[in-house]
Amino acid sequence: MKIRLELEGKNAGSVSYKGPESAEMAASYLNSIEADEVEVHIVKEDGTKAFAEFSGDFWNMSATKFILSAAKTRPAPLPPISSSVEDLPQETLTLKERLEMFLRFEYPRIWFTSLDVKRHYESVYGKINLSTVSTYLARMHRDNILERKGNHNQREYRFIEQGNSLMNLEYASVK
Repeated sequence: MKIRLELEGKNAGSVSYKGPESAEMAASYLNSIEADEVEVHIVKEDGTKAFAEFSGDFWNMSATKFILSAAKTRPAPLPPISSSVEDLPQETLTLKERLEMFLRFEYPRIWFTSLDVKRHYESVYGKINLSTVSTYLARMHRDNILERKGNHNQREYRFIEQGNSLMNLEYASVK
């Protein structure tokens, strides 16, 4: 698979990925940068092409979903409709994994509170208890995924900054 990202704004330029892990690398890169808009060009091994443009408040989440869905070789069965995230079948992702993925998409480089996450998560996926969010954020801090500041009543979290290993010249090139 080949993926080319055309970025406008703060990180303007073009980034290309090739190979079996290109979708994951492109998705991770998109969630580690700031941009005003992005064009995604995908060419699959069978010659199938896909193109989309994304901008606005949640462009990175939409672009990531587009890339990951295009990378699937066959459509995955849809889970049954559920009124709550906790009711979803567990064979795909655990609640902790879904919450971590959500946080990486929505809050990649900013401080956030448990209440921020609860409200935003519920607007996208459905009901989740504040105590559940707080517990998983504390565990992610314990596992060195998140850093935190503030006292118990004013606690904030953000992802620990890590070096960008995606810019490996073997897989990506910036034009």
